[in-house]
Amino acid sequence: MQRLFLIPALLLLFFSACSKTDSGSEAVHFSIEYAENYKVLRMKEAVLVLLDSAAKKSALPDSLKKYEAISLPAKRVAVISKAAIAFMEKLELLDKIIAVENRDFIYSEKMQHLIDSLSIPEVGGGSSLDLEKLLMLNPDVVFTFGTGSIIHDDLHKLKTAGLPAVLMSEWKENHPLARLEWIKAVAILFGKEKEADSIFNKTAHRYDSLRVLAKNAKSKTVLTGYPNGSEWAAGGGRSYFAKLLEDAGATYVFNNFSQTGIMNLSLEYALMNGINADYWLHPSLWNSRAEILANEPRIEILTAWKKDAIYQNSLRQGKKGAADFYESGIVQPDEILSDLIGIFHPEILPKRNFLYYIKVL
Repeated sequence: MQRLFLIPALLLLFFSACSKTDSGSEAVHFSIEYAENYKVLRMKEAVLVLLDSAAKKSALPDSLKKYEAISLPAKRVAVISKAAIAFMEKLELLDKIIAVENRDFIYSEKMQHLIDSLSIPEVGGGSSLDLEKLLMLNPDVVFTFGTGSIIHDDLHKLKTAGLPAVLMSEWKENHPLARLEWIKAVAILFGKEKEADSIFNKTAHRYDSLRVLAKNAKSKTVLTGYPNGSEWAAGGGRSYFAKLLEDAGATYVFNNFSQTGIMNLSLEYALMNGINADYWLHPSLWNSRAEILANEPRIEILTAWKKDAIYQNSLRQGKKGAADFYESGIVQPDEILSDLIGIFHPEILPKRNFLYYIKVL
């Protein structure tokens, strides 16, 4: 599975023009600064100077000369990030990819076809990163992501090897539209800013329209997460998915928790708090009621279990288990919101054909 970790992050100001939506929807983990002949893409622990065709690194201000610089547009990139693949597919840039981490982590059918037809190599990531192979490929830039773990992160290795890197941190954003806004951080390397703005604005408009539709609906209570031994793993009350639930006209049973990442609660506490929830979402990787019951018989006390109201986000899944919810879902938060509204309030979207969700039977 794609490596995912949640850690606190340093907030950065976002300077590029963006569409204003509801409060908190703007990305805060990257910024773009514009100058006459160059741009600066700032991310946590990484800064990349983007030079226009006529610009030279020697002409940069002294404060920027210490950072990696690349000439625009990028033409050959390596991708060690599911999100970057989703953004590049939306921007019609998959043909720029010359290396991927592991094709088993990728859902995109177009990307899988390109891997086969162009013999695009896998270079691994984290402790399995094949730095020698990556150096031989000599990409203009590498799209990677950071977790704060020395073992699992590639950034230090890439810096040491002199390979420019874009540190994708979209998963640290706590609003679905803020995650989508990272498409601008990808697009700027390829001169696709206008396309990215158009995609963002169109998606944000639809998302907000759906949110307004669900705003006055009778709120439904929702439990998320799954039992893991004596604990229950679930997203915090300030997580991006908690925001999705709120915008879909639902009340999250753990919305009193201020965490933005994954929480580990006691199993008894979670069951008692979720016992009367109308719906239960994301029951681990289990895809059948029989499998759930075999792993945790006490789940029978849940109202959602008795009402047969359990949903998994695994409708679109690759042969090796790659879930498209965590890939194209990043660039289509409006579609995820549509699915959730269709589950909680079918009277609002009576003809919704689910894209990501499926009922657990």
